[in-house]
Amino acid sequence: MIKRIIVILLSLGVLGVVAYRASVNYRAKKAAQNRPIAERIVPVRTTPVRTREFTDTVRASGNIQADSEITLYSKVPGKVVRNNVKMGSAVVPGMTVAVVSRDEVGYQFNPYEVKSDVKGVVVRVLQNPGALVGPSVPLMILVDIDTVKAVAAVDEIRIRLVRIGQPVKVRLQAYPGEVFEARATNISPVSNPLTRTVEVEVGIANAGHRIKPGMYAEVEFVEGKHSAFVLPIVSVVDRGGRKYVFTVNGAKAVLKEVATGAVVEDMIEITSGIDGTEIVVTTGADKLENNDKIVQVGS
Repeated sequence: MIKRIIVILLSLGVLGVVAYRASVNYRAKKAAQNRPIAERIVPVRTTPVRTREFTDTVRASGNIQADSEITLYSKVPGKVVRNNVKMGSAVVPGMTVAVVSRDEVGYQFNPYEVKSDVKGVVVRVLQNPGALVGPSVPLMILVDIDTVKAVAAVDEIRIRLVRIGQPVKVRLQAYPGEVFEARATNISPVSNPLTRTVEVEVGIANAGHRIKPGMYAEVEFVEGKHSAFVLPIVSVVDRGGRKYVFTVNGAKAVLKEVATGAVVEDMIEITSGIDGTEIVVTTGADKLENNDKIVQVGS
């Protein structure tokens, strides 16, 4: 009987302790819920929307080609007696470039002079003295490079922006920092189905023959100019593959979806989504959520 009483008293004591602890925890939780939460205020920097003038361009790459390439032949069969030119020699119409002996057994002929009927520069001499030649054997190859052409592959999506006579800027790896002024001279009537590009020929004056056929060229077709809104790149945040900026509305940051365009240095073109009157968050934009309270710490 006494043991039962002791057990009951111990049980009541344990229950009392548990109840006391539960009461303390409940009061602490209630107090925490009633305690005011510190308001979240994000420090940011802001900027007004600016306007900048952009030059509309279409960019493509390609290779330099000679304006024309001519292969010279001897009109009569015989042996090459001598070549009067070598690689790099300038040739003018009427100039004798090679002499061919056409002696046959029982006959004697004067040496035949192979003359060029075009101007150009010798790219390659294909036959040495003593070689047998004839109307079907090429003697040498000439190119006309007073004017050269860059043949550029323009994306078919942008070919509508290219027209014959359009101003073009050409840059060559051979001459870093130098820009050659040119004009679009021809546009292919077909598109390449594999690359989805259209070939455009660009004529370049080359009086000093500095530009060599085969060089790599970067071509920029100048279309026109337009004005657009710009913001620092750090203003634009990516959320789920979409572009947004935070505009300032009183002491709050309001999320606005925008469309972007060209990037120039540390600025980005905004093509839609703002009207130009907004003040936009720059530094701190990546830490914001819509309608967060903000405080400006600088400009």
